[in-house]
Amino acid sequence: MHSKDGIPGFDWSGVRAMVFDMDGTLLNTEYVIVQAANHALVHLGHAPLPEGYHMPNMFGTAADLMLDVLHERGVPVPPGGRAEAGALFERFYAAQPSGAAPLYDGVLDWLQAAQARGIKLAVCTNKQHALALKGLEAAGILHLFEVVTGRDSCGVAKPAPEPLFHTLSHLKVSAQDTVFFGDTHADAGCAEAAGVRFVWFKSGFGTERVREFAQVLSFTQYSELAFAPA
Repeated sequence: MHSKDGIPGFDWSGVRAMVFDMDGTLLNTEYVIVQAANHALVHLGHAPLPEGYHMPNMFGTAADLMLDVLHERGVPVPPGGRAEAGALFERFYAAQPSGAAPLYDGVLDWLQAAQARGIKLAVCTNKQHALALKGLEAAGILHLFEVVTGRDSCGVAKPAPEPLFHTLSHLKVSAQDTVFFGDTHADAGCAEAAGVRFVWFKSGFGTERVREFAQVLSFTQYSELAFAPA
């Protein structure tokens, strides 16, 4: 079903696992993403991005993000194509200082509350696995997750359902007992294809395209979320 704006009375009692997208859901990585794209662009001999630049794509793989920037700026793809563009982006993303991507307000409290209830936690991201581990560790929350799935963990990226299937198999939980928190239509499409209930974080990087998919809940601040008293 589609949830209405605001927080409906969602029953968390049957939830055994929560899986989270990373960028735009747990961590506000907009600054580091733009900086990585900017450094890659300059490295390729092009003009830097203008002040206040907004990425045309905030939901794909590193190669997707970088190719869309090159296209938007009207400059050619490097000789190595997608592979070179993606590798450059990831190289400069990895070079960003630790802690440059802060947690969204209330994330830590919500994760700790879920863990205290015995709910299993995992991350399923289109970020390269090693970069996801680095980002989560820098934010101080890596230890809370039993599984971290990156776009290279199973050879395919969201919105394909395989990354989520991979995550659930390692958590040893069923799709029916899981909710997936994400901010974009890639997350929503992945959840739908995997038969997992989707929770939309509306303050992330997503667009109205998310509304094309089913949601059981939508929210703008983690402080809005709460478990019923035990």
